[in-house]
Amino acid sequence: MRRALIVLALLGVWSVFPPYLGPPLGLELDVAAKVEIVDHVVPGVVVALCAGLAALLMRRGVGAQLDAIGLALTSLCFLAGLWQAATHAPLVLDGGGSETPWGAVLLHASPGPVILAIALALTLTAPVADGAQAPRSG
Repeated sequence: MRRALIVLALLGVWSVFPPYLGPPLGLELDVAAKVEIVDHVVPGVVVALCAGLAALLMRRGVGAQLDAIGLALTSLCFLAGLWQAATHAPLVLDGGGSETPWGAVLLHASPGPVILAIALALTLTAPVADGAQAPRSG
């Protein structure tokens, strides 16, 4: 699970950069800078920070609190991935036009669904503490 959190954090970082990498690569979309910040930077930073913090907490073994905190952090990653995927759905539907070449569409729209899928899997498989501890032997 820790490796998946690290991958998720790296995907969050990657999802910040398409608006800034696209133009030098010739994959430019005519989108306002404010929109790019809301659709890429904010959710990407949320994913990177939340997944990174969850991986760090898991490494340090915070204990029973990790279950609730980890669930909250992966849920925030899920919401950020959902935001990225949903805000780019119209772009995908318009893909292939003169103003929306497929290369630029794929660069912008691909991180969201991947983040969404990984964060959903982590959220659904997160251990949930039920308040009861198993008896210790020995």
